[in-house]
Amino acid sequence: MIRILFVFFLLLNAAYFYLQFDAADAPASSSILKEPPLPAGVGRLVLLRERGLGISKSPLPTARPESPPVQNVKSKPPKVVANVPAAPSREPPAAPPVAKTREPACFTLGPFTKESIMQRTAKALLAWNVEVRQRDVTRRIPKGYWVYLPPSKSYQAAKRKVEALRKKGLTDLFIMGKGSRKNAISLGLFKRKSTAEERFQQVKKLGLKAVLETQYRRRKQHWLDMKVADGKIATVAAITEIADGLPQAELTQ
Repeated sequence: MIRILFVFFLLLNAAYFYLQFDAADAPASSSILKEPPLPAGVGRLVLLRERGLGISKSPLPTARPESPPVQNVKSKPPKVVANVPAAPSREPPAAPPVAKTREPACFTLGPFTKESIMQRTAKALLAWNVEVRQRDVTRRIPKGYWVYLPPSKSYQAAKRKVEALRKKGLTDLFIMGKGSRKNAISLGLFKRKSTAEERFQQVKKLGLKAVLETQYRRRKQHWLDMKVADGKIATVAAITEIADGLPQAELTQ
């Protein structure tokens, strides 16, 4: 009995295996196989599980990207740009030259020994719009040249020298009786220096130690300091002409 059941179940399993194998090879029903038509160029989608079942053995077509429709555009000829030379850069116009002003010219006229002459000259200069300034200076002016022999120890000694000089032909001798030159022998007081030098050399040749001394006196002098704006030539010429009419005054710049 057991053997019969074993054979029965064995045949039953074989029949079941046969039916399953036959169902796998059989074509799918019409309800499953029917698919809607696909557009041109579009591949069929395949599920992963269908690949394992061998439904689609051929490689899947790759979807090509749709290229945009080509528009029929008329190509324009390229623009031809003329090779125009660049305009030269223009430098800004130079500023007009500034007129150079001349420096003021300065002069000094003098000395004037008399104030009245100085005042008349200043008035003439002011007529030419000259800036004038008066300047007074006290100076020592030579008044003469004295030739003498140094003081002797006594008046009697000086007198003996005078007698000896007269014998040698010297005249105009005088013994100083007071002051810092007491007992000195004066050989002459001269206004001109050249005359005093001649007397000095005459006494020196006699072997005597004579002295030539310049005598001074103080005198107040007047000067005019002038300034000419911009150094005007006409004004400078007028100043020169005025100075030429003053023989005792000198024009310096």
